[in-house]
Amino acid sequence: NTGNQSAAEVSGSQSVAASLGIEGKARASEGGAIVLCYRDEDGELIHIRASKVGENGIMPNTWYQLDKDGEFVKCE
Repeated sequence: NTGNQSAAEVSGSQSVAASLGIEGKARASEGGAIVLCYRDEDGELIHIRASKVGENGIMPNTWYQLDKDGEFVKCE
């Protein structure tokens, strides 16, 4: 998903949820992965990061965003 405030959700092993817009969020089930970016208010790409579920503190079926420091944070 590339729109601002978009949400990407996947289920199933080997699936990847990618949300690339401003304030995007993503979640994946066990065996999946997420890709997120952090953009400033002008839409400039500041950070982009990916992780498999179970690595980097990423839990299954939990929504995440990237913060201004490029760190994964849980969200609603």
